[in-house]
Amino acid sequence: MNTNPCNRGLFASAWGPGLGLLLLLSSACATPNSPAPPATELDQEPPRLLNAFFGLDEALPERARLLCRAAPGRDGMPVTFSRRVTSMAPDDFVVITQSGARKTPLCATLRPANEASEGHTVLLIGDLGSAQDPPARVDVVGDLLLEADGHARGLTVDVTPLEAGPTLVLAIAYAAGMIGSDCPQATRQIVQVTWAGGVQPAQGAAPDAHRTMYRVLTDSSTVIPTALGDLHDNDNYVHLCLTTPIPASEVRAQAGVLVDPRGDLNPFTSVAVSR
Repeated sequence: MNTNPCNRGLFASAWGPGLGLLLLLSSACATPNSPAPPATELDQEPPRLLNAFFGLDEALPERARLLCRAAPGRDGMPVTFSRRVTSMAPDDFVVITQSGARKTPLCATLRPANEASEGHTVLLIGDLGSAQDPPARVDVVGDLLLEADGHARGLTVDVTPLEAGPTLVLAIAYAAGMIGSDCPQATRQIVQVTWAGGVQPAQGAAPDAHRTMYRVLTDSSTVIPTALGDLHDNDNYVHLCLTTPIPASEVRAQAGVLVDPRGDLNPFTSVAVSR
């Protein structure tokens, strides 16, 4: 199956595909030499909808117009799957609010998390609920396709509330060189972690706090990444660069270091590592 985003229409919106496709190609195809990631054990398991994160309520900034023309001032909700998304449309999703109202997103896009090893997270944009009637559940009702011939129709997940901080929702370990990364040359293993939404260090955090917040459990020890990769690209992915080849089994992150776009601090969070 060809899952190169340069060859697939992975941006979709209610206002037409032309500009959306142009925006997608301008970023997704900027790094054509990134290796296609290898299959993982997640491809052998039934696909799951891992998380829906009510990140912003009527607060997407003006620059979000590059993702969706109608985005400024709208809601933003990243939803993360256990496999990469290969085809989708906004009406593949329905957001159910606390009162039972059904909301269809205006736009759905993999941007900005659309590098070759990414693509698990779809950003939903539109009127998705409010503080008075918050979104409670996301259902996949259309023919949304995933890698390894996966179909997402029927998947559902409860929504993480607006005031909650970001958590780890997915971690996949790769041998160095198996995915594109800016990890140092001495790296032997990369654990790609996915947060529920985009994250950055909180104001006033120590310069190295983001790296040292992580504890990676292996079969024989607990290690701190020697470096972090895939930073400063405004998405929800981070590469933990490890010098040990011993397989990682779990990632833990200390509380109070990172914030989501609304400024909510992360709680203590952990996730099992897939390979």
